[in-house]
Amino acid sequence: MTNIKGDGLKSQLSYTIDRTFDMPILEVNELAAGYGNGPVVRKVSFSVEKGEWITILGRNGSGKSTLIKALLQLVPYVAGEVRVCGDDVASLSRRRIAARIAYVPQLYDPVFDFRVADVVLMGRYVHQGRLSRLTASERDILGEVLRLTETTHLKDKEMARLSGGERQRVYIARALAQDTPLLFLDEPSSHLDINYQVEIYEILRSLQEEKGTTILAAEHNINLAAAYSRKLLFLKGGTLAGLGNPVETITRDAIRRIFDAEVDVRTNTRTGLPEISLVTGSRETP
Repeated sequence: MTNIKGDGLKSQLSYTIDRTFDMPILEVNELAAGYGNGPVVRKVSFSVEKGEWITILGRNGSGKSTLIKALLQLVPYVAGEVRVCGDDVASLSRRRIAARIAYVPQLYDPVFDFRVADVVLMGRYVHQGRLSRLTASERDILGEVLRLTETTHLKDKEMARLSGGERQRVYIARALAQDTPLLFLDEPSSHLDINYQVEIYEILRSLQEEKGTTILAAEHNINLAAAYSRKLLFLKGGTLAGLGNPVETITRDAIRRIFDAEVDVRTNTRTGLPEISLVTGSRETP
């Protein structure tokens, strides 16, 4: 039985996790997942504690997006065990999964002319249904998630008229409107300028620190992930290649082994966290 509950206090976004719930909020055991041509992810195991932020890193094609989708039962082949708040995800309906996990897929160009407010309110379907009328409580939730993502001024604009960074903030607002304890994101910084990348990650940090949101994100930017996420999970060829904090996992040898790249690793003087830079000219030319 789930221990997710709402307390209805102060914030309209009111989920909490019962303090007696002392097991990991997400447990993954021997997960294998893929498509018609065979598994992409192979025997991956890890757990996520309440309020933790884990970032999945790896080369293109290493299985980052497939892992995120497999946890949500969105790929045709999934084996192993995934438990969310103690429940086996394979036994849950789509609606019950959506009540526990909000998902922000990779940024894409919109092919519709919905207003921002309409897109954000789609996150409430899991609670209210598609044909329910907008209540005062729903309006309060809309106002709060727009405020949290700094998109209030955009609410009446059409999605097609927004920049990439603005659209990404709207999709995060939609996920927040689901009011779930877990937030999954697939490449949240992809195709965004540096300023928008930082903007998105600052919003995520605020959600983690202020609301206790548990975050699992797939990312390609190692330096960005290390600056915000306190645990990193590396994939290589669909298998677990590293798991730990940035200092433990970001080393020259590890990056060479996982990414087949030569890098310099230095310590950021402001944060004390590792950063990498590519070593150019490290490969011999034929």
